[in-house]
Amino acid sequence: MISIVVPAYNEEEVIVRFLEACVRDIRRDLPFEIVVVNDGSRDNTRELVRGFTAKYAFIRLVDHEVNRGLGKALETGIAAARGDVIVTMDSDLTHPPAMIRELAAGLKDADICIASRYVKGGGMKDVPAWRVWVSRLANYLFDLIFWTNIKDLSSGFKAYRAQHLKKAPIMSNGFECQMEIMLYFIKNKLRSREIPLMLKNREFGTSKFQFVKMGMKYVRSLKRFLVYRWS
Repeated sequence: MISIVVPAYNEEEVIVRFLEACVRDIRRDLPFEIVVVNDGSRDNTRELVRGFTAKYAFIRLVDHEVNRGLGKALETGIAAARGDVIVTMDSDLTHPPAMIRELAAGLKDADICIASRYVKGGGMKDVPAWRVWVSRLANYLFDLIFWTNIKDLSSGFKAYRAQHLKKAPIMSNGFECQMEIMLYFIKNKLRSREIPLMLKNREFGTSKFQFVKMGMKYVRSLKRFLVYRWS
C-alpha cells in the first residue's frame, strides 16, 4: 500500500482543492491512503479535512494541538503511515497528485524516488526568478559539500521505501528536515532515482516558506549536517 503523508498548516484556502485533486487523479488500481497531519491550524483546515474523512475511508486525519513545524508534522505522519511505500508531498497543489503513481513505480530499483526540478524535463513555472536562482545555487552547494549526485536535495515531493524512511531521524522542525532525511539515505548508501517535476507556484493561500528565517536555520544546522554526513 502507498501512504501519502501530507502536512497542512492553515491551508483552508486550498485543502479542499487538494483533496479533490487526490480523489480525482490518484488511480485506484493500487491501494493507498492519505494521511493529513493538521499541524495546529488556527483556521478551518481540520474541519474541512474531516469532511473528507467522513466520505472517503482512505483519507485519515492526524492532529497536532499546536503548530510544531514541518519536520515534526512529517515525523508524526510517517509514524502513522501503514504502507510499505510512503510519499511525502505539500498540500498547496504545487505537487501534482497525478505523479504519485510514477514516483512509487520509481522504487522498483531504488529506495527513494525524488520528484526533481533539476533533471531534464523538470523546472519551475511562475516562480519568482530570485527564488529559482537561490534554490539552484543552494542545491548546487549542497551537492558539493555532501558529495552526492542528487540534483534536487531539497525537494519535498518524494516516494520512499517505508522500511528505510521510518528509521530516518528527524531532529529539525522546519523545512531543513528535507535535507536531514536525504542525508540519512546518502549516508547509508541507499539507492536513489530522480524523475522530472515541473513545480508550479502556489495559486491559493499563503506560503509558509520565509526565506531569511529558513536560510538562517539551514546555516545553523549546517555543522550538524556535516558532522552527521561525514562521521
